[in-house]
Amino acid sequence: MDRSVGTLLAAPDPVAAMKAMRAARRRRYVQRADVMEVLYRVYLGGLAAIFAFAFLAGALHEVPADPGSIADIRAHTPAVLGLAVALLVLAGLRSGARGGPLAIEAAEVRYTLLAPVSRRIALRPAALAQLRVGIFAGAIFGAVVGNFVFRRFPGTAVEWIGALAAFGAIVPIAVLGAALLACGRRLHIGVASAIGVLLVAWSVLDLALGWDSSPATMMGDLATLPLQHGVDAALAAVGAAIALAVLAAGLLGIGSLRLEAARRRAELVAEMRFSASVQDLRTVILLRRQLASELPRRKPWLRLRGAAHNAVWRRDWQSYLRWPVVRIVRVVLIAVAAGGLAVAGFDLTPVLFALPGPLLFVAALDLIEPLAQESDHPTRRLLLPFASAGLIRRHLWAPIAAMAFVLAIAAATAAVASGNPGLALGVGAVVLVPMAAALIGAAAVSATNDPYEFALNQQLALFASLGPIVVALIAAFVPLFVAWKVEGGNGARVSGAFGTDIVLLILAMVGLGVLAWRFDKREKEAS
Repeated sequence: MDRSVGTLLAAPDPVAAMKAMRAARRRRYVQRADVMEVLYRVYLGGLAAIFAFAFLAGALHEVPADPGSIADIRAHTPAVLGLAVALLVLAGLRSGARGGPLAIEAAEVRYTLLAPVSRRIALRPAALAQLRVGIFAGAIFGAVVGNFVFRRFPGTAVEWIGALAAFGAIVPIAVLGAALLACGRRLHIGVASAIGVLLVAWSVLDLALGWDSSPATMMGDLATLPLQHGVDAALAAVGAAIALAVLAAGLLGIGSLRLEAARRRAELVAEMRFSASVQDLRTVILLRRQLASELPRRKPWLRLRGAAHNAVWRRDWQSYLRWPVVRIVRVVLIAVAAGGLAVAGFDLTPVLFALPGPLLFVAALDLIEPLAQESDHPTRRLLLPFASAGLIRRHLWAPIAAMAFVLAIAAATAAVASGNPGLALGVGAVVLVPMAAALIGAAAVSATNDPYEFALNQQLALFASLGPIVVALIAAFVPLFVAWKVEGGNGARVSGAFGTDIVLLILAMVGLGVLAWRFDKREKEAS
């Protein structure tokens, strides 16, 4: 018999009993874990990171920035980063108003939170664990970016790595603190959204007028601390202090969360974790929409007239016209963020070119929804008077057109944000359709993946899950990197980006081939 059980039953203090129970569960979990499998995954991840850094270190030959660029970075980057932080805080507030951000187990809600134990004490370990993960990930990412940025701007490597690592750590503190505060204070979703929108508007005002008054903008000062002096450096400390104060307030009030919302979130998160463990991305997406209460509109934004000759095209656009406002705003913000990151890659470090692809892949997963729904109903699809592969190909045209529109928004954002709009619009124009096809192809392969097809071969299952994300990363990284790498004027750089269209078309054709093979195979197995 496990001694922890006796300790648990004999504990006179409910808090001590709770801690003993959790320690016993943790000990059993560690005993059941496959240590070699964990070490193997860490080994693969570390090896991939080493190869990526080695490639970037060999490919990047960055020159120091000119005084004009340094002045622009010092003046505008804090406000831009502050706007990004404000948007993340808005998302955190909305998550907290719906019962987030903690993802505890249903048993914890049912037993621990109803026991004679302080809920704040019971929930604090989960909040701190989530905070540790966010701080660690943000600090690592900031340090990696700082390792490449310091070569172009005044300041030592230690200053830039430390400043960007601190900024990467303070962002999850602010976001998680806002979410905990909204959850503990039981803010209505409308009130939480209004507070977040006000913060976003304040940050937009700072960006437009060149001010440094928003708390989010002050946090942005932390990222460029080696370039800041005097008051701006002090404001960075004020921004960090505000984030820590919000987190402290959130931790103090977390015990007042709504139990009904916590139980619903716990059940959905448990299903999401299981789906993620079997690499079922489609189910994860559907559960996340339930978690966010993201329902389609009862009435479309615009009604389309029926046409028999293009029924699939019309059905796909009807799906988009029933999108809720939240999904539309999310896709537009992803496009804006992708354009801003492309500009940051040119102005700061090309390492940032690796981010637009995964971001746009998230938007592509929303845009591929009509095809994914068709894949979710295989028996209905088999009743149609033509092959499944042909139907799937027809379902790709509307998502590609919508993805091209999203990429056009990204190119327009880059043109507005950069000092060279001709280059941004030129590169966007020559890669618009091929990149849209590659991204939609990757999203289609991911959304229609059968998580149990390679259940007996974990390596193939991992490749099937991560392959589309890697394709999306390459699809955005290659044109941007080539345009940055080519020396000369806008014409030479646009021509270099145009030359990468062959890579994008190959990626799109591979995705189309995988889809055709997959659905032909499923149709034969069903017949």
